[in-house]
Amino acid sequence: MKGFKKVGIILACMSMFAGVLAACSGNGNEKPAASQKPAATNAETAGEDNPYKDPMEISVAFWDVEAEMAKVKNDPIVQEILAKFNITIKPVNTTWDDYGQKIQMWAASGQLPDVFAIDAIGTQYQRKWVDQGVVSPLPDLAKFPNLEAYFQTSDIAGLAVDGEHYTIPRRMFPSVDWSALDRVVYYRWDLAQAAGITKEPETWGEFQAMLDAIVKADPEGKKTTGLTAAQVKMLGGFFWLYGNPVATSDGSGADFKWIKEDGKFIPAVFSQNALPALQNMKDMYDNNLIDPDIALTSPDIAYDKFASGKAAAMLSGGGFINLDLNINTKRWAASYPDKDISEVVKVLKPLEGPDGERHHAIFKTYWSESYFSGKIAPEKLDRILALYDYVLSPEGKALITYGKEGVDYKVEGDQKVMLTDIPHVEKYPATGFLRDLVAYETSDRYDISHPAIADEGLRQDAVDYIDWILANTKVPDYDIRLTYMSTPTKDSFTVFDHDDLLNVMLAKEPVEQAWQKIVDGYKSKGLDKMIEEVNAKAKEEGIE
Repeated sequence: MKGFKKVGIILACMSMFAGVLAACSGNGNEKPAASQKPAATNAETAGEDNPYKDPMEISVAFWDVEAEMAKVKNDPIVQEILAKFNITIKPVNTTWDDYGQKIQMWAASGQLPDVFAIDAIGTQYQRKWVDQGVVSPLPDLAKFPNLEAYFQTSDIAGLAVDGEHYTIPRRMFPSVDWSALDRVVYYRWDLAQAAGITKEPETWGEFQAMLDAIVKADPEGKKTTGLTAAQVKMLGGFFWLYGNPVATSDGSGADFKWIKEDGKFIPAVFSQNALPALQNMKDMYDNNLIDPDIALTSPDIAYDKFASGKAAAMLSGGGFINLDLNINTKRWAASYPDKDISEVVKVLKPLEGPDGERHHAIFKTYWSESYFSGKIAPEKLDRILALYDYVLSPEGKALITYGKEGVDYKVEGDQKVMLTDIPHVEKYPATGFLRDLVAYETSDRYDISHPAIADEGLRQDAVDYIDWILANTKVPDYDIRLTYMSTPTKDSFTVFDHDDLLNVMLAKEPVEQAWQKIVDGYKSKGLDKMIEEVNAKAKEEGIE
């Protein structure tokens, strides 16, 4: 429990969504605005002093936003908040498959929505958006105190460009230790026990032995495979942990971190520690411990395989929240109506690496960002920022998270006690969208009284897990300034290591040869020149 009391004091943090809205007509993506009639009515009757008396429509691009906005009519809390600011939202849809391409297209054609979500920090196109005025800078945040405080976290404060901020990151965690929750492995402990395993795995060898036992015994006769994954882009968040944890990145291509080897800063992906990690992964694949169809995976396919017993383990984002929602709530009962998921599914604790340390994935304290069109009117941007500020406020967070005091919960000491058995997501189905539009705030959901994890057994497991992480894992040294650093070659350089890992995994030739081909490909794109530029600039700036 100690980890959660800290979180309540520390603030709020980020899992995994994004979306996009076309602000201009004629692009074929617009949908009718969600009906929010009470907003205008409430504001109009509030008197002339109401700063929100004029109704305002805001176009928003976020992952699957059309489906999320359809829930507003059944959510009195979101209706109340939108009414407070006299806002209606016009959704323009994006999906996980197309959001990056759509937003870049809209940016190039001048058709960006008022607000859009994407993971673009550090990319070449994000820098162009700032330089060319495609996105709007934020005004002085002094009148938005909750937002202003939000920007004090070091890795968010460091995003300023010439003293101005152009984005609001969706913070997830109070520190990078919590990144452990963004790449977790669920595994079937009941199948392991049925296959003769008596000890939960703590080392890579024990984990591999467990998968091997399950695959060979196939206790349920379902031709169970080994480890599957929700997305290929998550591979690095697990396999680099075998001796090269700083190489873990968020999949954007621009998040690669740097370490010093032989007196020189290099991207950690190209460390001398890469080959052992790659060999470990390749051995697992060749020994049938990884789902042979992992290259074709998608979230729904992976969830279905794991929840039905066709995969022994699953690499996923979203920690226990995702386990509860996408496995337990949506799928588990169909296959195992008589099994308590918290008794038979475990979350793998970080395994001991070759150095004897336990490492977890290392991301930033946020994932993805809100940007605002360079064409947005100042008064509209102010209204949006007022909404964001409220969602981040203690009052707004409590309302969105727990509902109405005295109706949905009561306060006893430092705990909130729920007064209803109706799952929060059912009673207030759109609050999650409104919260995630601003910040993912994942860490504050790891509280024994938080309703985000419906299953009480999983909720307790979640509390125990993050407390264990904070007490038992180590974050290796690296300097985030090198990740943010801009040089001519680095600005256009991307490292999609998940694709590289998959290519090594599936390669016919030995790991050393497959990896050397990949490294040579990066060299042809300017890897050595980028390393020279970064080291020269680091020296100028006194980074050692």
